[in-house]
Parts: sequence; structure tokens; C-alpha cells
Amino acid sequence: MKHLHVKRLVLLSAIATLAGLAMMVAAIVAPRPIILVLAMSVGQGIGIISLALYLLAIGLDLQTGGAVYAGLADEEPPAAEGPPPAGPTAQS
Repeated sequence: MKHLHVKRLVLLSAIATLAGLAMMVAAIVAPRPIILVLAMSVGQGIGIISLALYLLAIGLDLQTGGAVYAGLADEEPPAAEGPPPAGPTAQS
């Protein structure tokens, strides 16, 4: 279930980032006072919300250990079988 939440949070973060970026580009392309004020206030607010959503997604993913993506959430790591192979010996 957390896997879906993480994907949705990252998607919302990306959409919000693009919306904030569009406002900043509009302020550069058409530098009118109202557009500049909107880009600096609303655009920056959208960017901060986007960053917060992305950091929340990272935090949720770290709680699961990222194992959900690999399908290893309920499995244990395989045990080593026997001694490790001997490497080549140096001869003088």
C-alpha cells in the first residue's frame, strides 16, 4: 500500500514542480509586474510544496527499505553455501 502512496506523491511532486517552473518561465518571458509577483510568491509556494511532497515520498520509501520495488519484502536474504572460493595465489 505504501508503494502506491510513494508513486502518487512523486507524481504530484513532479506535476507541482512543472507548474511552479511554468510560472517562473512566464515571469521571464513576459516580465510584467503582476506576473513577477505571482511567480515569486505563488510559484515559490508551489515549489516548496513540491519539495515537501518529494521528501515525504523519500521518507515513506525509506520506511519500507525499498524492498517493495524488488519484491523482496517478505523474503530473507539467501544464506551463503560453503566457503568462498580461493583466489589465485601469487607465485614468485
